[in-house]
Amino acid sequence: MHYCNQCHRITPGEPLFCNFCGRSYNLKLCPHRHPNPRNAEICSQCGSRDLSMPHPRVPLWLAPLLLLLSALPALVLIGVTLLFLIGFVNALASSPQLLLQFMLVGLMLAFLWYLYMHLPSFLRRFLTRLFSRSQRDDHDH
Repeated sequence: MHYCNQCHRITPGEPLFCNFCGRSYNLKLCPHRHPNPRNAEICSQCGSRDLSMPHPRVPLWLAPLLLLLSALPALVLIGVTLLFLIGFVNALASSPQLLLQFMLVGLMLAFLWYLYMHLPSFLRRFLTRLFSRSQRDDHDH
């Protein structure tokens, strides 16, 4: 899945070009699909001057923020799991009557981990539908 900085839409899979604006991702491609750096004017393999236009670069300040936002759910889930394990061991040692409540919380936590592991495919489909225009919207522009 790639996010286009030009049209601000997501294309599912591992595409070479944005499905909406036609820009390539992070490099220039010739008609033979040879990869070239963003500043190339001629293909280094076939000599073609017909190179694709890459989408704009992500601003330098935005790249770490996007990385942090993508890692945040996993970090929160790991933190909650560690707190649960510490509380569970404490409950085993001090008050065994709380074990049923901890088991229920553990099951909910396991379900959250299951959702987290399977979320990317659901999220990918949701974001694709969210950012794709309908056929009617494309004809209006």
